[in-house]
Amino acid sequence: MSVIVDKPKSFNFLKPLAGVLVIAGILILWPHFAPRPSTPLAYEILGFEGDAQIYDLQTRSWRAPKRGEEFSASQEIKTGADGSVNLQFPDEIRMRLKESSSLKNEEARLIGKKEVFRLRLSEGVLLGATTRQFDRKQKANAAVLEVLTRDYVAKIHGAIFRVQATGQQNAVGVLKGYVEVFKPGMFFSSQGIRIRGLEETNVVNGVIQPATRVTPQAWDLMKESYELLEKTAAKEAEQIDLSKNAGSFFNYVFDHGTFYTPKVGYANRDFFKDPDSGQVFLETEYDVFPASSFAGVYIKTRDFDISKFAGLAFEVRRNPEEGAPDSFSIELKSKGNVARRFAPKSFEQNWKLVEFDFHAKKPLLVNEVVFVFTNVRAGESKKGVLQFRNMNLIPLPPTSPEIPKIETSTMPKVPAQPAAPTASPVKPAAPAPATPAPRSKAVPFGADSGATASVPAEIPLQ
Repeated sequence: MSVIVDKPKSFNFLKPLAGVLVIAGILILWPHFAPRPSTPLAYEILGFEGDAQIYDLQTRSWRAPKRGEEFSASQEIKTGADGSVNLQFPDEIRMRLKESSSLKNEEARLIGKKEVFRLRLSEGVLLGATTRQFDRKQKANAAVLEVLTRDYVAKIHGAIFRVQATGQQNAVGVLKGYVEVFKPGMFFSSQGIRIRGLEETNVVNGVIQPATRVTPQAWDLMKESYELLEKTAAKEAEQIDLSKNAGSFFNYVFDHGTFYTPKVGYANRDFFKDPDSGQVFLETEYDVFPASSFAGVYIKTRDFDISKFAGLAFEVRRNPEEGAPDSFSIELKSKGNVARRFAPKSFEQNWKLVEFDFHAKKPLLVNEVVFVFTNVRAGESKKGVLQFRNMNLIPLPPTSPEIPKIETSTMPKVPAQPAAPTASPVKPAAPAPATPAPRSKAVPFGADSGATASVPAEIPLQ
C-alpha cells in the first residue's frame, strides 16, 4: 500500500500582483483608448497657388483643391516646388503650407467641450498663427493644437510660429506666444523645452537643442507668418465699432490702423472686449527686430481741438507672456507736423495710470494721433505687446469767476495847513481875565456849511 503525502506549497505572490498591475494599467490607459463621443471638425481651404493637390477620400486619388472646401481628418495636402496652400479654422487658426511640403490632418474633432487639432508635417514648412478666441480656449484647457513631425512634437500656445521638417533641417521658430517642443513617446512624452517670441530651436540627430535668440536670417524666414493675421473688411468694421467704447477720446476718432517699415517690421492693433470686466481694451503689438525699423498705430481724428482739454489720460500694462518696450512715443500731429510728443516709460504687469498734458493755450486742431515703436527706443524687447484702456480726455479745470472791482470815490486831497511859526520863547505875560466863548453848533463831516473839516492828507482805497 502506497501512501501519498502532499507537502504544503508556498503561496505565489506573483500572480495576484500581476493581476493588480493589469487592472491598474487598464484604469490608467482606459481614458486614452476608450471611445468618447466626439464631433468632427475641419479646416477650410482659403486659397492656393502653383502646384497644390489634396487627397480625395471618396475617389481615393489626388486632385487640385477647391477654394472654400474642407480639409478633413485623414486627408492630406501636398505642394510642388512653386505651390502653397492657405488653411483656416474660422476665427481661430490660420496656416500656410509652403512649397515642397506634405501635411496630413491627423485629428480634428470636438471631444466633449475640447477642440483637438493634430497635424502631421511629413516634409516641408508650415507657418501658422492662432487668434485671440483660440488663445482664450487654450488658457481654459478647451483647445489643443499640435504639429507632429518625424523627430518631435510642437504644441502651440497662442503663437505665431514656423515649423520646419526638411531632411536634416528640423526647426521651430516663434514670433509671438510660445511653443512646447518635445519628443513623442508610446504612452508618455518626454520633457521638452519651451520657446517664446523671437526664439527658435533646432532638432539635431533627434536631440532637441536649447532655445536661442533668432538670427536676422531666421526672422526673415518667419516674418511671412504675419500675413496670416490680415483682417477682412468685416473685421475692420468691427474694430471701428469696438473702439467707440474705449474712452471719450474716441468720440473724435473716425479711423485707425497700423504702419511699419516694409519687410522689416510689423505692427498690429486689436480692440477687444474683456470677457471678465466687459471693458474694451486696445492691444498694440510691435516687432522692430531688424535694426532701424519702426512700427506703430495711427488714429485719425476730426474736430479735435486740444486747447479745449487739459490732456489725455489712459491706463496701460504689459502682457506678462510678451516683451514690452523700454519706452515709446505718442505724437499729436497737426497738418502733418508733430505738435506734441509724449514718451511714457516703465510698463508694468498691473494697470498703471498715465497722463499726457497738452499745454495748448491757443486753438490747435490735431488730425492724427500716432503710437510709434522704434528699434532703438524699444531697447532689449524688440518684439512685444502693450494694452490700453479708459482713454479719456481730461477736461480743463474750471476757471474762477472774476470779482468785479468796486469803484471807491476818494475824498479830494486837502492841502495841509502850514505849521504856525514857532515864536521865540518869551516870558509869559500875566493872564487876562477869561471871557467865556459862545457855544457853537456841531457841523456834520462833509456838510455844505462852509466850515473847514480836518481830514487826512490822503484816504486809502478800501
